[in-house]
This record gives sequence, structure tokens and C-alpha cells, in this order.
Amino acid sequence: MAQSGFDRVRPNDNRARAGIFSSGVFALRLEARIARWHPQGDDAPGAAIPVFAEIGKPAQVPGPLIRVPGGTNVIVTVRNLVPNAVLTIHGLHSRPAVGAAFNDSIQLAPGAVQTLRFRLDRPGTYYYWGTTTGQSFDKRTREDAQLSGVIVVDEPGERSARDRIFVIGMWADSAGTEFTRYRQRELYVINGRSWPHTDRLVYEKGETVRWRVVNASADPHPMHLHGFYYRVHRRGNGMTDTALARSELVNTDRMVPGATMSLSWVPDRLGNWLFHCHIPEHIEPRGPLGYRLPSLPTQKGMTTTAHTNAVTGMGGLVTAIEIKPAEDDTTAKLPQAPAPEPTRRLRLLMQPNAGTTPATPYYGISIDSLGLSAEVERGQRIGPPLVLNRAEMTSIMVVNRTPEPTSVHWHGIELASYFDGVPGFSGIKPQIALPIAPNDSFEVRFAPPRAGTFIYHTHMNEIRQQRAGLAGALIVVDKGKWDPTKDFPVLISSPSDSVEEERAVLINGGFAPQALELRRGTGYRLRLINITTGRPGIRLELKQDSTLLTWRPVAKDGADLPVPARGVRLARQPLSIGETMDVEFFPTRVGEYVIEVRSTFGTLLGTLPIRVN
Repeated sequence: MAQSGFDRVRPNDNRARAGIFSSGVFALRLEARIARWHPQGDDAPGAAIPVFAEIGKPAQVPGPLIRVPGGTNVIVTVRNLVPNAVLTIHGLHSRPAVGAAFNDSIQLAPGAVQTLRFRLDRPGTYYYWGTTTGQSFDKRTREDAQLSGVIVVDEPGERSARDRIFVIGMWADSAGTEFTRYRQRELYVINGRSWPHTDRLVYEKGETVRWRVVNASADPHPMHLHGFYYRVHRRGNGMTDTALARSELVNTDRMVPGATMSLSWVPDRLGNWLFHCHIPEHIEPRGPLGYRLPSLPTQKGMTTTAHTNAVTGMGGLVTAIEIKPAEDDTTAKLPQAPAPEPTRRLRLLMQPNAGTTPATPYYGISIDSLGLSAEVERGQRIGPPLVLNRAEMTSIMVVNRTPEPTSVHWHGIELASYFDGVPGFSGIKPQIALPIAPNDSFEVRFAPPRAGTFIYHTHMNEIRQQRAGLAGALIVVDKGKWDPTKDFPVLISSPSDSVEEERAVLINGGFAPQALELRRGTGYRLRLINITTGRPGIRLELKQDSTLLTWRPVAKDGADLPVPARGVRLARQPLSIGETMDVEFFPTRVGEYVIEVRSTFGTLLGTLPIRVN
């Protein structure tokens, strides 16, 4: 479709309400039209796509923001200026949805106009969306996939909160399959832009940060916040929005297509941080309009220097956050007390596995006290568990003996920005962490503040390096409380070959993992971890024969669950990429048990045998 004559899409940060609000009535004149979208920056190539706009104003992605207090009557006039296409719009209806609103779609022929009247009573985060290709919501990836806009209903009488609204979008050349490698072009955006052109957020240390997140894309997204936990207060699906009885404390949260959430968090450490999707393909750099970059490392190539920092080494669903001292902080410029000296020193050594090649790489990781020799187990496909003590200042010397630069992110750990592991980004200017070059090293220091289950993994070229084995379980315990006979990580990861990943996953580093040996009448802690590169929707099930057993969840993402959430339940746990879940299992009968790992669609991907004596 020719681009000449079309206006340019403006990225919408959702900070300004559209329309007119007066005397309890909100009015909006909305249209769909073709405009030029430049998701990778104003100077990058653009695509002519259907988008929403206020009549007489620039087109926007996402569409104009409808934000009103509860109890508002709404009048929306909609016009379809997309040539030769019927426009179907969903979501422009009352909240709560009543009567005819459950059949919430309207259709407009080219050039048609329709006026809608509805009432917004129930507070929450909602959205409207459209299609000119007839795609259902969970399949909308084509040129019309940016026809989305947010509806926010504030509490009556409450001024709009100082929050930020993020709309996750995607655009591809086909609906694809569970594995996005079948798509030739693919882009992921936040508020209409792809990293590094997404908004850069700046907050003061100690202030309360409030976000609303809408997944307006056809893919699930496990959204991960570096260095901090966030509390999810509300969840919704576009039709409804519900306040949770207990807020959920997480650092990674899976959003299914159409999901919404409202969250808050308090930054107490300065520096640069990321909020991003944890599916590596959703944050890899892309060429113009989503083409895969031929210079990117593949299964048969090595990393180039062009992708060794956060700006050039990432793309898509990434937002940057900078935490600065509060304006009234009189101590910000005073000399800082030196950090305490480590009481424990470790070395994390990464080196090629014997017998592997660049086409099918496996990198081994060994952990030892500084100065001792270390050997990588031949054929090792995942790093060994790293066990640290809570509140103990620890030095970890990361040594890179692989042929490519790398980094290590301490997923879920609350630590100083400089040690967070995003090369070219982590830290506070002028001290910014660099990639760990081949035959170089980097010292990381932190004292983990809470006991729990976390992950260490590369944060460079994740698809290649994580599949090569640069990841492992990071377990933090109270000193003297680690008992490896009763405490077992169950780490799910990806094989090095993407074709293998379609049929199976690795469990604790193997397709046929060693059985867990348990004793009847003894309680055990199973630490469930998903660090695959392409399995955001797996579930784990504990069975004896075909009978689903029970277990008791005790922690999520390293944070203890509140007591009311720790009830015994059926042993079936969904687990997205970057999520961890700790469960307690108390076997009462001798016999053979199994943990099954299944895909979103129920396909068996792997088993971990358990023998109870």
C-alpha cells in the first residue's frame, strides 16, 4: 500500500485524555483511517496501517485514551475511513457490561458513521479494539493489529492518579504458530514504539510508582521488573476488572492476550532498571519493520560487537527506568559509606563444553571458591544451582572463557543497579557495566535480602546463550538451613536447537533427568523454575500413575506467599518464562511418582521421575 498522502502516526503515551468532558458527559469523535506508522523511530521505515484517531487530529498508536470518573455517560461517534474494508469494533460499551453489551461488536462499512451511547460506572482498566481483516483477538497480528485504545474508569470523585499506562502491541506478517520462528516479520511495541524508542521513565527514590498494563497483542507476555518486586492490585480482561482480595507480590507476571493489570512498586535504589517481556524473541533487535537482522548471531554464528549493549542488543517490549535521588534528599551528594567487604567469595566460570561446536554450542558453568580449579561436566546443558545465604555479602567473580561476550543477570535479586547484568545500561553514570569480554571477568557483589528461589542467566543474546547453557537456579537460604536431601530445584530450560524445543524441554539440564529420591512421611521443597526461551505457557503436574496429587505452594518469585494463599491444592502449576514457584510435597505412600511438563495445549514435553521409599 502506498504511503504518500497519509499522515504520520504519533506514539500515544496515554497521558492525555482524548475527547471532551463536561457536566458528567464524555464525548469523543473517533475514526479509523490509514496512516504511516514508524514504530522503530521517526527516521526508520514506516508502514501504512489502519489506526484510530480523533476526527481532525493526528492518528495515534495506541488509539485515543478514554479516561473518565465512574458514573460518566459516554457518547462516541465512530467513522470508518479505511478504504475497501469493513471495520469491526469491540469494547465501546458499558462497564459493567450489561444486556446487549455482551454482544459488544459493531460493524461499519467504508465511509459509514455510527454514534454509540453507554455508561462507565465500574472503576478499572479496559480497552477497545478493532479489525479490518476479521481476525479474532487472539489471532490479530496483521496490518490492523494496532487498532487498540485504553478505557480507564477512575473512582468517582477521585482525580486521575499519577500513573502510567502501557499498551503492549504486536505486528507480524501472519498469525504464526506457538513458535514465532515461522513469522518472517515480527515487531513488538509498547505504546506504539519498539525499544530503544520506547518511553524512558524517571522516578525519584522512595516515591510510589503506579502502572496500568494492557496486553492488546495476540501473544502472552511474562512481564519482568529488574531489581524490584511489584504488587498487582487489580486484574481484568477488557470486559471486567477486579480488585484482588490480596495484592500479589511478584517480579515476573504472565499476561495472556487481552489481560490487564494495575500495579505499584516503590524504588529504593538508584540507577537504571528495565521492565520487559521475558520471552527472548520479544526483546531481540529487529531490522526494518520486523525483519530478522542477518548480522544477528544464529545457531551457526558468533556474536558481533554490534550487539553487545542494551541499546543495540535488544528490541521490542522493553522500557527503561531511571531512579534518581529525591529533590529534598540533602544526603544525595554526600560521600557514600563504602560497601561492606564480602564474607564469602565465589567464582562462576563459563567455558565451552568439550566436544561441542559453534553450530550446536553448550557452555558449561562451574561454581567454586576463588582460586580453586574448576572443571565443567562434559555434556552439561545448564548451570549448577548456586546457593547463597540471606543477608551475607557475597562476591561472585564471573569469568568468561567462552568465545563471545556475555553478562549475567541475577533475576529477582534486589541489588545495586551496577551489578544487575544489563551491559551498557546497568549502573549510574559514569559507572555503567560493560559486557564481559572473552577471557575477561566481572566482580558482582550483593547481599540477598530475602530467602527464596531465583535465577541467574545471561542477559546478552539470550536465545543463543541461554540455550547453550548459561543459566541456572539461584537459591537463597537462611544460613545453615540448606538441606540438599530435602530441597530440590526443578529447572525447565531449552535445548540448543529450536527444532528440539518444539518437541521437548530439558529438566535439570537433561531430556532424561536423574530421578529424585524421597522418603515416605518426609516433607520436601520443590523449587519450580522456567527459564526456557520459547515456552511461556508450560504447566507442571505431579502424578502417581495417572492420578493428580496435591502439594502446597509457599513462595512465588522468591517471595513468601501470604498464609491464606498457602492452602493445599491439586499439584498443577502454570509457570511462565522467568517465573519461579516453591511448593511443599509430603509423600505418604511408597511408589513411583512423576512430574510432567506440558505445553499450553497439553502436549507432554518432559518428565522428572520421583521414587519414594
